[in-house]
Amino acid sequence: MVPKYNSTTLISKHVDMNAYIASSFLLSIMKCCPVDKDLKEQWEHELENEASIDEYEINNLCNVFKVLSNPLRLKIAYHLLKQDYCVGALVYLLREKQNLVSHHLAIMKQNEVVDSYKISRYTYYRLKPEVRLMLSSNRQL
Repeated sequence: MVPKYNSTTLISKHVDMNAYIASSFLLSIMKCCPVDKDLKEQWEHELENEASIDEYEINNLCNVFKVLSNPLRLKIAYHLLKQDYCVGALVYLLREKQNLVSHHLAIMKQNEVVDSYKISRYTYYRLKPEVRLMLSSNRQL
């Protein structure tokens, strides 16, 4: 059942939303760069206590994004998100040449996007846990 609104209800809801937006805007302005000395000291203290950006983590993320910026490597990563695969299975799934898939897997391994392990004479590849987390959360967007 679709709720019915009359014009007064719609206007009051619109006004309430505008008031909410205005009040949150004012709060954000009041929090940023306060003029009052006491508020400014408190504001600076709060900013200093916030989590700082870890440069090492940022550089690692940049590296992962660079590696995954290639469409074929991103396809490989999404296949590896489902399960671990050997090169032959990835060649079949991607419909690409074996040497090309192996080349991209080597780049991904060198840049710590994937790990590999051997079973018998076959090498299987899997995503590193942190990359798996990044890609699986991205799929939910």
